[in-house]
Amino acid sequence: MSKDLPAADPSIHYFGKHHLCVTGERAHKLSPLELVAGTRGFIPLWEKDVVLRYRFNKRSLRESKRTKEEILNLFNKAVEQWGDAAPVKFIEDDVAWDFEFDVRKDKYCFRDGCVLASAFFPDEGRHHLTIYPSMFDQTEIEQVETLIHELGHVFGLRHWFAKDEDKKAKKADPESDWRSEVFGHNDPVTIMNYDDKDTLIDESKLTEVDKKDLKLLYKRAWSRKLEDINGTQIKLYKPFSYDAPMPALPMQ
Repeated sequence: MSKDLPAADPSIHYFGKHHLCVTGERAHKLSPLELVAGTRGFIPLWEKDVVLRYRFNKRSLRESKRTKEEILNLFNKAVEQWGDAAPVKFIEDDVAWDFEFDVRKDKYCFRDGCVLASAFFPDEGRHHLTIYPSMFDQTEIEQVETLIHELGHVFGLRHWFAKDEDKKAKKADPESDWRSEVFGHNDPVTIMNYDDKDTLIDESKLTEVDKKDLKLLYKRAWSRKLEDINGTQIKLYKPFSYDAPMPALPMQ
């Protein structure tokens, strides 16, 4: 890494060796679940039977020299890995879209590493799923795992180590109410963790426990049997497309 590169922001975290994930920094305005789920003061999740609609930023594809087919191949494999634990479905829609694939042509690097991707948490807005060229420096399996991780954020999950980060945030700003909540098993081997860059331990893997806990979380939230976790309220969202005005049909 060049000595001229800036030091990584403390709210940006590793995903694998010398690669970073920036989705977590947005969680400091939220209160996501640490392991298999977190906005300030509540936990955002999706309503039942949600379909997230996506489109591609065509200019970004041209400039990055990537293809829609290439990105969809990786994305679909990541969705398939979550299986029936995924709380939402996905469909392409260039008009009433909820998020846009944005494939950058330039790397986004700090002294500690380069960003692979960033995503978003559940709410009613429009968002981006951004992919940086450093992601393609990995093997295909690692690329899919990166997108599995980012999908975890889309489903409402924060990083496994979120509580440690929130304690640091509280220490820096005693007035803050940034916090995460744990649901399910608190196992460091999870897709929402990162590989330990100082060891050969691979902690960033999607496990059956990840899927089981996420499935249970949404089942209980949808049934309203679970309305809060440790006093932090769960808020269920419908995406932007549910209330977006549909284009008028052409005159016959």
